[in-house]
Amino acid sequence: MNGLIYACLILILIYWIELPHALIPNSLIIRKSPAEELETWLKKFNWNNRQELKDSGQLPVYKFYTEVVEVLLNLARRMGGNYQDSLLFLREGLQVDRQFEKKIKEATLGMWLQMGLMMILTWTFILGALSLVDVKISLSKLVLIFLWQTIGLICMPFIISFLRKKYFGDIGKLWKMLFVLKSLVKVPLSRTEILTIAGIQELVQIKQKSLSNIVHKLKETCHQSLKLGTSYEEDVKYLMEELRFQEKWHFELFEKRLLVLKLVLLSIFFLPSYLAFIFLLLGDLMALM
Repeated sequence: MNGLIYACLILILIYWIELPHALIPNSLIIRKSPAEELETWLKKFNWNNRQELKDSGQLPVYKFYTEVVEVLLNLARRMGGNYQDSLLFLREGLQVDRQFEKKIKEATLGMWLQMGLMMILTWTFILGALSLVDVKISLSKLVLIFLWQTIGLICMPFIISFLRKKYFGDIGKLWKMLFVLKSLVKVPLSRTEILTIAGIQELVQIKQKSLSNIVHKLKETCHQSLKLGTSYEEDVKYLMEELRFQEKWHFELFEKRLLVLKLVLLSIFFLPSYLAFIFLLLGDLMALM
C-alpha cells in the first residue's frame, strides 16, 4: 500500500516537472505591470493638449521605452510638432515586448512552481515516513536537510538573473538604439544629433558574438547616413526584423538553460536531500534491530 502511494507521488511529480509553461494561469499576475501602465498612458496621450506635455513627469517607467517617449516629448517642447506616428510605432513595439516578457515570466514561474512542488513532495514523504515508522531522527538533521533545499531555492533567482542578462542584456541596448533611430527618422535634427541621442557610440560595448552581424550592419548604416546624408529608415526596419529573429533564438537558448538549471538544482539540492533522509532513516532502523 505504501509503495502504491509513493508511486503515485512520483507520477504526480513527473507530470508537474514536464508541465508546459503555457498552462500557468495568467490570473496569477494581478497587479498591473509597468509595461501595461505605459501602454495605457500612450493610448490616452493627446499631442494637441499642451498641458499633457508639461505633466509628463507622471510617465510610467518601463525599460528604454520611457526614455524614447521622453526624447519625443522634449523635442515637442523645444521644436514643436506632432510625433504621433512615432508614438504609435513605439506602442506596437511595446506590445510585442510585453508578449515576449510574458513568455519569460511563464518560463521562470514554471520553474519556481516545479522546484516548490519538489520541495513539498520531499517533505510530504519525510513526514509521512516518520509517522509510519517508530524512528526519531534528530531535529537538527532535518533542519540541515531543509536548509540545504532552501539554499537551492535562494540560488535560483540569482542564476536566472545572470542568464537573463547574458542572453537579453545586449539585445535591450540594440532595441533602444533602433527604436530611437526609427522614432526620430522624420524629426528635423542633424544626423549627428540623432545618432548621439540613440547612443550609437555604445555599440562598442556590445560583445555578444551572435549579435556581431547586426552591430556591424548598424555601424555601416550610421556611417553611410553621416557620410552621404541618406535616409537610414529602410535599413533600420530590416535590422529590427533581424534582431527580433535573434531575440526568439536567444529565448530558445534561455529556455534550454533553464532546463539544465532545473536538472542541476534537482541533482545537487533536492535529490541528495531525499537520499540523505533515506540514509538516516535506514541507519536508525538498523540500529533498532
